[in-house]
Amino acid sequence: MFWRPLSVMTLTIRQFTGGRTVWVVFALGFIPAIFAAIYLLGNETISRLQYLNDNILVMFFPILLPITTMILATAAIGNEIEDRTLPYLTLKPLSRFRIVVEKWLGSIWVAIPAILIGLLVTCLVLFRDQASDHQRVIVAALVASAVGICAYCGVFLLISLVIQRALLAGIIYTFVIENILGRYLKGVRVVSIQYYVKSIYERVQDDPGALSKHAAALSTAIIVLVTATAVSLVLATWRLRRMSLD
Repeated sequence: MFWRPLSVMTLTIRQFTGGRTVWVVFALGFIPAIFAAIYLLGNETISRLQYLNDNILVMFFPILLPITTMILATAAIGNEIEDRTLPYLTLKPLSRFRIVVEKWLGSIWVAIPAILIGLLVTCLVLFRDQASDHQRVIVAALVASAVGICAYCGVFLLISLVIQRALLAGIIYTFVIENILGRYLKGVRVVSIQYYVKSIYERVQDDPGALSKHAAALSTAIIVLVTATAVSLVLATWRLRRMSLD
């Protein structure tokens, strides 16, 4: 009997939604909404759009987006390894590539709504009656985040197969490489998902005033992130084929 289509993806989604992981991600995704509410309760000394760009997205893109995605992506296969259920999964009539891709699909299926709902609520709370005037900004934030989630899920899925302490390695990549080194060494940007995610956000806005001088072209940012995702999935497949599952 053939293994039914997308069975691994379905299994992964059930594992996430049946545990606490997805609720942790939801809670982290709503942190910016809390900051937006606090801002509205205080004196609005700067515009709402400026507050979104200078405060909320400075926290969301560099920290919350990768951390929340990391929690899901590293657990997708990492939990199978810890529970010693991965050998049983590989006994099914499935290619290693299909297992990796469906694990990735399951991760983004859960991550995108869990993370983007919090970001959308943040924008609606912040802009309130001005939401229609800032529709393009909201769409830009959601699109950039969705693309970033897909790329981060691929990278962190690979890390979970290569390094035993995947969460620690992911934290080092996020804070040391993307945030610390990426801030002071311009060359590090070429391996920074955060840089391209921010570039997509700025380009989709189509607002010259919001465009930083170092932002990558929209096509370049998308191509780089798609390539990074594809390479990560291929390398993850290669790694899974060579792992000792005894």
